[in-house]
Amino acid sequence: MIEYLTTGRVAYFHSRKRRLSQQAINRLFVALRKQADEPSQNLFRLDRTPVGDALCSAICFSYERPVGFLDEEAGAIERVFGFLMIVEKGDYIAVIKSGLDIPASFRTLFLGKVANDRVERAIARQDAIFEQLRLKNMSTSKLALRTKSFEANDLENNVPTASANRFVALGYRVKLPDGSYSATPSTGRISSRADRAGYAELVTWASAIIDLLNVNAAPTAAFIRKFARSLDLDAIPSTVRPTFVAVDIASLAETLLEADAPLRLVEDRHGTPTELTRTEAAAILEALDESFPVRSTRAGLQVSSANGRTEIGKLRIGKSRIALQRLLLPAIANVRVEDATLPLGTDPGAAPLARHIDRKDLFTVLFNDIALAYVDGTLFRDEALTGGGEDFLRHLIAEPRLAEATSEKGDFQAGQLGFSDQSVFHMVVDGIAADCNILVCDDLGDEWADFIGLSTTGSPNMVSFYHAKHGTRSLGASPFHEAVGQAMKNLGRMSLAADAMPAKYQSWGAPYRNAGVTTAISRLVRGGTQAEIEASVASARQAPDLVKRVFIVTSSLSRGDVAAAFVNAAGGTPPPAHFVQLYWLLTTYFAACVEMGAIGYVICQP
Repeated sequence: MIEYLTTGRVAYFHSRKRRLSQQAINRLFVALRKQADEPSQNLFRLDRTPVGDALCSAICFSYERPVGFLDEEAGAIERVFGFLMIVEKGDYIAVIKSGLDIPASFRTLFLGKVANDRVERAIARQDAIFEQLRLKNMSTSKLALRTKSFEANDLENNVPTASANRFVALGYRVKLPDGSYSATPSTGRISSRADRAGYAELVTWASAIIDLLNVNAAPTAAFIRKFARSLDLDAIPSTVRPTFVAVDIASLAETLLEADAPLRLVEDRHGTPTELTRTEAAAILEALDESFPVRSTRAGLQVSSANGRTEIGKLRIGKSRIALQRLLLPAIANVRVEDATLPLGTDPGAAPLARHIDRKDLFTVLFNDIALAYVDGTLFRDEALTGGGEDFLRHLIAEPRLAEATSEKGDFQAGQLGFSDQSVFHMVVDGIAADCNILVCDDLGDEWADFIGLSTTGSPNMVSFYHAKHGTRSLGASPFHEAVGQAMKNLGRMSLAADAMPAKYQSWGAPYRNAGVTTAISRLVRGGTQAEIEASVASARQAPDLVKRVFIVTSSLSRGDVAAAFVNAAGGTPPPAHFVQLYWLLTTYFAACVEMGAIGYVICQP
């Protein structure tokens, strides 16, 4: 009866964990029948039958199942047919199915995942024309666009790639000289648009796809290489090893130190659970704020103290994730993480801080191949880290005066007319926002930015949001976490929607107040009276050429330091782990701006 089989050319491809046998196939088919209700006699069955240079196993039978659109109490059932086919060739197995599925036990024993890069080499080849694309943002931020899809005759001419390195390709459809193919790398699903195929044609087709998966050096399309290179851990070459691990301090601080933090740190003192104060918690995070060296030993991958003298932990690279198995720092030895909403010491899910860091993937691992980074529980390849970072550096603007900044806003006194000279706020007003003929201070309250500026004297019109921060100069991500979150949260406000503006105009009419002091600083920094500014906002909102710009203005970063880190990376010197965290954070910010039709910048020290 198998000669009557006709179905579409779609299969799930797997790497073979262990060699199949006649006994294994028989157990599989018996298990399939056992998990079905009232199975019929087999309509057909093949057991490892040779077809060309592949082996084919297949089974088909009918079974009963409840009617999907009726409640179970109706007692209605329907009888459906299902079939499953397995094609074996070399180190790969193709599964073609309809109405039946592989049992978990068989999958665990015999079926592995095909590496994403092998699927790309097989389908997203150099001569591929991309017709459909589904993307996922690498960022875990709730503020970032999570997924997006595109479809066109040739996406290379239609998809903007300015933020491509922040998105991973979930799936795509391409046109190749021999037809149209679709692929979902994460599941190994590959299909082709073609007439329905019979038994022998299906096996021949699956065998040809397996041949493509076996090719080791096929070039992939330049278009797909513009997106983030999400890799399976088994794609790490044997010569590549971890060099540093760093804890994601910014994420920990957000969940532990903020006023509405969902978690707390607890330590038993004299047998009594005691919540750590914000000062004590901050001190613990400071102790974790290091790049810890990793070295390979006979005992495994050992994590050392920052000075490299003491073993403090261990890494393990598994099949699906990297585990920070131990982190034995005296500062965190007796500290655990609890749910802040539960009574002290009663959280059943409480875990030691080190285990919490591992479970939540709150760490970054760097390698001696500096294009690789394990971030947020996923391995990525980003050639920008080794290519000089030119695209990244274009978003960084040097402002010499920021080297002289001593505070974000300065001190305040009654009757004061302007922000303190050495404050970042003053530098925005006095020079950084000089091309804005209209500038208002939106700090505090329901703020969209610290300053909102309009440039209306030329073409194009521009609206600019400025987020000002002050901090100690470093290459770490922590000083940027709050500013990036604020900037991304307010990207949707840049249209200056008419229904949201009356409340803004009312708040801008009052003098600036901070630290309990009402100053004489006007929030309407320049641009005329409130009525004139309202008219300018209304006009700019309707301008067809309105350009949206977002600026993070900070004294905590040096463009020269960033450029030097890229130069060192290109020369083979791994950048500090915290710089990689900064890189991922800021590229998320730049990408989020692009998705909202804006341009993101960081203004920093030279």
